[in-house]
Amino acid sequence: MGSSQLSFEPEAALARIGRLEQSLRVLDAATREPQTLAEDEPVFVASIGWRSGSTLIQRAVMTDPSILVWGEPLAHMLYLNRLIEPLLGISEDWPGQSHWLSHRPDVDLTRDWVATLAPDAGHLRAAYRAFVDTWLAVPARQRGFKRWGVKQVRWTGEDAVMLRWLYPKCHFLVVVRHPVSAYLSMRNRGFDPPTVGHLVKWPDHWVSSLDDYARFWNTLALSWGSVIDRLGMSWIRYEDFIEDRANLDAIGDSFGLKMRSEVARSAKVGGSLYERTLTSEERDRINELTAPGRRLYSYDE
Repeated sequence: MGSSQLSFEPEAALARIGRLEQSLRVLDAATREPQTLAEDEPVFVASIGWRSGSTLIQRAVMTDPSILVWGEPLAHMLYLNRLIEPLLGISEDWPGQSHWLSHRPDVDLTRDWVATLAPDAGHLRAAYRAFVDTWLAVPARQRGFKRWGVKQVRWTGEDAVMLRWLYPKCHFLVVVRHPVSAYLSMRNRGFDPPTVGHLVKWPDHWVSSLDDYARFWNTLALSWGSVIDRLGMSWIRYEDFIEDRANLDAIGDSFGLKMRSEVARSAKVGGSLYERTLTSEERDRINELTAPGRRLYSYDE
């Protein structure tokens, strides 16, 4: 296992969201040839880190037989995040108008400056959408499902911004669990730092200590918290769903789904392998490092 290479700093994560949103605005403003895209309504289930109930929610969503929700496909490759990375290079200053062929109706291809000529920005957006469609939407439909979705535990608000750009009618359901409970569940499923960690992004971005985990959780919590209201997302606390204090089926109705979430909730899968406990020092340290994120979701210590 490699050492942790991520800073897990919320300020950096929030800055990247703002930077991505600016880049997408620039691309949209530069578009002269918008491409016709199918009006898809995928459902994206995201949890704030591991062992937070995302698989249970995934199964609950699929109690509507019309939808297939993929489960963290090739998760630590973080394909979406890697696709986002080059878009962060788009700014108000670059690329200039001369880059887009669609902005140069009178260009002479044999005499004018064409060294940086590129297709219209609309084709770039369509290409990004085509990758996700071909990988995830098409296989679901080939299996007879009318709708599709994905669940992930590593996505941030940055990924949500990108997905909303690609699928304006998509739906998000974010599930969150108290970080102390989630960490204990991780420990009881084999997480044993520093010997056994969790890979966030291949090849060398790891959560390999309690502090790594708490900072990662806090960054995800703040990142999602910065976009949930703005992007019209739904969110649910794992504890509320388990204790029947939250109406997940009503959320499904708003997505156009007819769910029977009690069916998924009644099936016990993926239980603990060990019987570990946490020390008071471990609990206090997690609570200390996650205080800003916990406040967003009304979690006490």
